[in-house]
Amino acid sequence: MLLRYLIPLLLQVLQEIAGLLQTIGKVRGEEAYKFFVSVYLPAQNWPAETALEFTTRMRDLDSRQFRKYFADFVRASRSGS
Repeated sequence: MLLRYLIPLLLQVLQEIAGLLQTIGKVRGEEAYKFFVSVYLPAQNWPAETALEFTTRMRDLDSRQFRKYFADFVRASRSGS
């Protein structure tokens, strides 16, 4: 029963994180995208292809599309572990 209340809260947190990531990218521009692809995401053991795809989508999708992509991405990564 508690899970029923937590899922919407978790989704909201994911959407806020997605918005923050996109804002960082928009404010810092290419510097941020290069940092995510070459430093931060590889340090988190992300494969290069996944890091590049993620960063490209973060840059190219509008905020609504990216929030959905990010939530689906996290959901898929959790089910794979």
